[in-house]
Amino acid sequence: MITTAKNNIEQFENNLETQPGFLTQKIKNDYLSDKRGTLNNFYCFGNCNLMLMGQNLSVCGQLTEEEMEELLSFCQFMGVYGVEYGYKTLPVEDMNTMYLMRYSGGSCESTTDIVKNDNIYQFSQFSCANFTGTAFNMVYSYFARKVNNQLADIYYLEHNGKIVSGAMAARFDDGIYLTFVSTVQKFRHQGLAKKVISHIISENSGSDITLMCEKELIPFYTKLGFEQIGETYLYNLRKEHI
Repeated sequence: MITTAKNNIEQFENNLETQPGFLTQKIKNDYLSDKRGTLNNFYCFGNCNLMLMGQNLSVCGQLTEEEMEELLSFCQFMGVYGVEYGYKTLPVEDMNTMYLMRYSGGSCESTTDIVKNDNIYQFSQFSCANFTGTAFNMVYSYFARKVNNQLADIYYLEHNGKIVSGAMAARFDDGIYLTFVSTVQKFRHQGLAKKVISHIISENSGSDITLMCEKELIPFYTKLGFEQIGETYLYNLRKEHI
């Protein structure tokens, strides 16, 4: 039975400590940034934890066949259209593979051009413009909560006072997770994302640094010194699935 984390907090926190994997770390980071809040986005499902962000659901732990059916019913009720899960076993046909990459070494440089944590509002606007399906209010509160709780930093480059490339670095137990990496379309292929990422790596020297990317971006990150260490699966729930 799926229950809110607040109503089953002991099991929820135990799952965070005992379930291995990247998605556990991701949910834990968001949970810590909202621990004093409502916790309305977090759920406990036996030995698994769920995190709902808008219409997207992240699942840590491994579901049984019976739990998969209950999860899909939950998704239908909550209006979920995307599920992030670490296994290929969810009975949904439309699935995309995301590749987990870890920085394994290489040249990186910091630069004074990079702005850090200066304008969360503008960074939120920039991110919404570059990632389809993201709502400003949700993204802004997400970034602000993480930065204000010192669980993440935002980095970006500007051109004529406007952000043209940036990323967020979230702190996980075992290091740093890079996410929301993007560049304005007309400024792409100029090495700006590389500059931002290299600065983050330099500033967090000695930390494990990971990110997720699509298959076509693997060569780009490989050149930056990243190597593939795993996979996560994104399930798109069409009407016939829910």
